[in-house]
Amino acid sequence: MNISSITRLTAALALTSAVAFGGDSHAIKVGKVITMAGEPIENGIVLIESGRITAVGPASEIQIPWDAEVFEAPNLVAFPGQVEACTSQGMDRANESIDVAPFLNVVDSVDPVNFFYEEMLRAGITTLNVQQGNSTVIAGRGMIVKPSGMTVAAMTVRPEAGIKIAITPKRGKSRAVQLMILREAFAGLRRTLEGLVQEANDGNDHARREALAQGRDFEAEDGKGRAMTGSGWIVEGLEAVPRASIDSKILPLLAIVEGRISVYMACSTPMDVLHGLEIAKENGFLAQTVLLLGPTCWKVSDEIKAAGVRGVILSSTLEHTERAPFAEEDTVTVLPTHFAEKGIPFALASQNSTTESLWFQAARCVALGVDREVALAAITSGPAEVIGLSSEVGTIEKGKHGNLVLLSGDPLSLQTQVRYVFIEGELTYDRTTDTRLQHLMDGVQPEGTSADEPVVEDIHEEERTAGDK
Repeated sequence: MNISSITRLTAALALTSAVAFGGDSHAIKVGKVITMAGEPIENGIVLIESGRITAVGPASEIQIPWDAEVFEAPNLVAFPGQVEACTSQGMDRANESIDVAPFLNVVDSVDPVNFFYEEMLRAGITTLNVQQGNSTVIAGRGMIVKPSGMTVAAMTVRPEAGIKIAITPKRGKSRAVQLMILREAFAGLRRTLEGLVQEANDGNDHARREALAQGRDFEAEDGKGRAMTGSGWIVEGLEAVPRASIDSKILPLLAIVEGRISVYMACSTPMDVLHGLEIAKENGFLAQTVLLLGPTCWKVSDEIKAAGVRGVILSSTLEHTERAPFAEEDTVTVLPTHFAEKGIPFALASQNSTTESLWFQAARCVALGVDREVALAAITSGPAEVIGLSSEVGTIEKGKHGNLVLLSGDPLSLQTQVRYVFIEGELTYDRTTDTRLQHLMDGVQPEGTSADEPVVEDIHEEERTAGDK
């Protein structure tokens, strides 16, 4: 491990390891609680037990348990941890060179000590949906994480939380080729499943023997066959084929067709949206589809609404200007307002992980005339709904994860700072102990990082050298 890696690891340990905050019962007392599930609560208390919120209300109505650790911040505002609905950052690389790669998993690519997760904590983002980039046809399986923990397992909120499908052509491909590869992937899945059913009916156990040779477990649940489900095409007789005997490279595609995994579909143009909706309908996964939209895709919002997709994620471009050469004025469409009026669930996306994070995008929405509550929901409860986690995060309510951000003021003010971040009740970020931020903002040199510091003499070096000889 080189010096740069050691520095990154040390900083990440200081920032992302949960700060000691007592046992499993916590009470957070603040000047105001913005729950995003009702009216703000002045002088509020949030009780958290074993990572879950057990009560929220005014201090006059909440009884703090005798064994709870109390965190008091009367001058701060509690706000739900923000939710990044889709990002390709925080991995060693965003894309693979393989066109169809659903057998890959970003769990092998997520880097817990990546600086990106530090920035997410500083910005008050507590839940992230990590998916591979758009330079693909069918990408690997993504996962939902929290920006805290020194291992991928510790960061995991929901494994295998979706698969990216790109309708917009990847670099070097035409739209016709992109769509041909995509359609063939699902057509090939169907042919393979039909072939396995035929082999089972003929008494041919070649697939089973091949799976056993690869070490697959036929004693577990996947060792049994089960009928295919889904709202699209169905291969009859699949119950005769043990799931363990199906090639693991195509099992994620089967999960898509059966409606067991979300699909994040990247569309940069209105025509991409129409092609994507058609393919999703043909293969029965419209209900679990989320569209990642380019700025002009609002033009097919009626078709999106009629299709019944789970929701859409807007790009960082929040308004679209239609140039009209023969009209007196150009037509400007504010995208968040448009989708809100259409009744289509939507989420905002960060433009970058620092100065233009989710709160900045929400503030831009308000500047463009979007209702304040709509803008705040688009970075909290909105994305939680879009990624299928509305019962877990996005608001400060009883039963949800204790993900809170304590702010110095209004959530959309440029002068507001993220002072503390709680994830599942644990104090995960404290601005006063953020070593890197102190270095950048106040010029405080972190100990052990200056090139001018004297080298500490190793009094045992001579003994070790003698031992080596």
